[in-house]
Amino acid sequence: MRVFLAIEFTGDIKEYLYKIQQIVKKHSATGNFTNKENFHLTLRFIGEMKDNELNKLKEALDYTLLNQESFQLIFNQLGEFTRKNKKIIWLGLKPNRELDLLYSKLEERLEIYGYQKEERGFVPHITLGREIILTEELNKIEKLVEVHNMEMIVDKVSIMESTRKNGKLTYVPIYVKRINSKP
Repeated sequence: MRVFLAIEFTGDIKEYLYKIQQIVKKHSATGNFTNKENFHLTLRFIGEMKDNELNKLKEALDYTLLNQESFQLIFNQLGEFTRKNKKIIWLGLKPNRELDLLYSKLEERLEIYGYQKEERGFVPHITLGREIILTEELNKIEKLVEVHNMEMIVDKVSIMESTRKNGKLTYVPIYVKRINSKP
């Protein structure tokens, strides 16, 4: 199975992301846009693993979140990664110390459990679409989008399986670990 660690979103956050995505889509010649139900924030891609390895990953996640308190994320900008002449368009977050610390603790714990250290830097973002060819500059599109500091509380982290159902890419939570709420 192909897995990753992620922060899942509530329905209202997914709806907010979908509205932004539709504005980007309107200003795109082509692209592969993320299914609304698949919106998430990847903390760490793990890759292929056997079913019997899942307990090790659960244990690493449980240990990482032992003293973790819930925290707030604030969405605040559109961004892009460019590959050849096509783009990955994403929604970014305000810099967040708690998220960065969670990522660092997770990386450290995963390495102890035998997982390869992630070589790329952590750029927290929500992918709206891939292989996009825009018909306008992103900064012009961003002016049309209400990236109005939408907030959410992170109170769980999930192990997600990437699978295909009826030919459609689907992300299914296979383990969810709750985070302690702040008093």
